[in-house]
Amino acid sequence: MPTLSDPVAFDLLGLSIRWYALFILAGIVGAILLIQWLVRRRGLDRDFILDIAPWTVAIAIVGARVAFVAVSWDQYRDDPLDALNIREGGIAIHGAVLFGALAVAWFCRRARQRFLLWGDLILAGVALGQAIGRWGNWANQEAFGTPTDAPWAVTIDPARRPSEYADSATFHPTFLYESVANLFNAVVLSAIVLRMPGSRRLREGDAVWAYMVLYGIERAIIESIRTDSVFVGPLPGPTWASVVLIVGGILGAVLRRTVRPGRPRGPIQVTDGERAPDENGSVSKSIVGR
Repeated sequence: MPTLSDPVAFDLLGLSIRWYALFILAGIVGAILLIQWLVRRRGLDRDFILDIAPWTVAIAIVGARVAFVAVSWDQYRDDPLDALNIREGGIAIHGAVLFGALAVAWFCRRARQRFLLWGDLILAGVALGQAIGRWGNWANQEAFGTPTDAPWAVTIDPARRPSEYADSATFHPTFLYESVANLFNAVVLSAIVLRMPGSRRLREGDAVWAYMVLYGIERAIIESIRTDSVFVGPLPGPTWASVVLIVGGILGAVLRRTVRPGRPRGPIQVTDGERAPDENGSVSKSIVGR
């Protein structure tokens, strides 16, 4: 696999626009388009997701950067302001998911929308966004794995190689592995979302739990061959986060069927002033559209 000779895609009014930023932007657009498609297929409120998307994306990006800086503080200790320079990479998807989930939960509570209902749709889009955005790592020659002679290996410039692998030219393209895994996740989660209304087995939140388990497992495996992992104790920080995701996903699926059981429901069209059933089937005033 070739590499880009220049991480800068083009200059605009004196500002260098990097390939990394373009891939991240493409991922965000792809995620929103998939979510919108799922919203239409489920017959849900199209305006709600568009209203919260800009704020949720901004908060998620901040969370991703905060998480990365927190586990990599040693490289920013001498120049804290450099933590604001995100153009050269350095975001943690686990932080994006956490901050993004908190934002969506707040918006859903404010609009009296069901959090798990929207979480299912949003995480399907997030998985697609990750699949596209991961190619920003390719553009920056980062997030690659250990040396390999595999036909799909990525060539890394000498200046970007870890010192212990200075004599190696080709490495595992772990960003490619994760991109493929996330594309698979997007397909699986979308299928769950579309089948949910007519299924007797699926529950609201099943796509959320599936994402947590699938991505947690995939990331933990891929992290084991990455060369840029920041360790927290005996394991890389993302591996610890992945363990939390896996355990949380399993517990969520179990609790949703035991302590707090729920049944899937078809789409509910709600307009201003109408009343819609809440999670327990009772009726509450909707503020959607106000």
